[in-house]
Amino acid sequence: MDQRPDSTLPSDEAAAGLGGGQGEGDPTADELDKELLGQLHNATLKASDACFEIKKLCATVVVPTGTLVVLLSGGRLNLAVFVAALFVVLFFWIADANGYYYQRKLRAKMTAVWDDRERRCKGGWRNKPNDQAVSVFQSAFNGSQSFYLLIALPILVGLVLYLVGIIATPTWVGKS
Repeated sequence: MDQRPDSTLPSDEAAAGLGGGQGEGDPTADELDKELLGQLHNATLKASDACFEIKKLCATVVVPTGTLVVLLSGGRLNLAVFVAALFVVLFFWIADANGYYYQRKLRAKMTAVWDDRERRCKGGWRNKPNDQAVSVFQSAFNGSQSFYLLIALPILVGLVLYLVGIIATPTWVGKS
């Protein structure tokens, strides 16, 4: 029975389920799902944009970090330069992996909504996204995160060259 005070359905029609069980202007389940999918899609795009911005910021911050550490250490190259740069890369990698993780969670939620629609409606959905399980490990180690390996690799090579003595602070630095 329709319990809403503003209902225009007679009580016997409401009890019998006539009139579709919805008041005039009430959204259907499909309309609500469509709106939810739009909101989830927009949130996924925002998370994706944030991950891209994190990558750009990482590339921008690595060089000034090394320069700042060299300046603070009296203009001499030392282990702190490489360690600071690697910490910056690691920090941004973790932040980006977190964003990637939530992108995948949002996509999984979208797939669940598509599955609900598929159960309610006749016919399959051709454009339903593939649902893949997401884990923290997969979020940290995927194709998108290879950017951080590309940034860390030259730093690690420089660190090894510094540790074996191939590169060092030039002897003229610091002399007046």
